[in-house]
Amino acid sequence: MNWITNLEQAKEEALKSKKLILLQFEMEGCGGCKRMNETTYTDQKVIEEMNEWFVLLKLDLIKEREIRKSLGAYWTPAFYILDYNGNSFYHFNGYLPAKEFRAMLRLGIAETIMPRGRYDDIIKIIDQDLDELAETSFYPKLLVARETARYIKIKDNSQLKKTLKEIQKTHPQSTEAKMYFWTE
Repeated sequence: MNWITNLEQAKEEALKSKKLILLQFEMEGCGGCKRMNETTYTDQKVIEEMNEWFVLLKLDLIKEREIRKSLGAYWTPAFYILDYNGNSFYHFNGYLPAKEFRAMLRLGIAETIMPRGRYDDIIKIIDQDLDELAETSFYPKLLVARETARYIKIKDNSQLKKTLKEIQKTHPQSTEAKMYFWTE
C-alpha cells in the first residue's frame, strides 16, 4: 500500500482519482498502529479494498497539530474518511482486526457518499463480501446503511422495515434493533 504523508497531496490525488481519502493518524510507540501494520494491513482483502476505494494518507498525530485540531483527533490509530476537500464525514478510533476493519470501511464510505446520492455505489460496496462480515460488530449498521440507501433511491421502505425486524431477532442488543418505529 502506498501511503501519502501530506494532506494537500492526498486531496489532489483524491480529486484526480475520484476516490475518498482514508486518513490514519499514528504516533511513535502506538501499539494499535503496530498491530494494524502486523495483522490487519497484511490481509489481502484489506489491501485490495483500501487500494480500490481510497487515497491512503498517514499523518503523525503529534506533528500534524493543525490537522489534528481541525478534525478533533486525539487517539491513535484513528481513521478518518475524508472527501477531496479534506472534510470528514466518518471516523473511528482504535485498532481493528481485518474483518472488522473491512466492515468499518464500508460503513465509512456509506456515511460519506449517502448525502451525495450515490445509493447504487453504497449498495454495491456493502454487498461485496457481506456474508464474510456477518459476525462483525458493524454488521447491523451495514444492513441498515444498505437498506437506507435502497429506500431513499426507490422510495419503498418495505425492505428497510423487514431488515430492521430481522436485526431485532438476530442482534437484539444492537442500536439498530431499537430503531424500528413503525406501528402498523
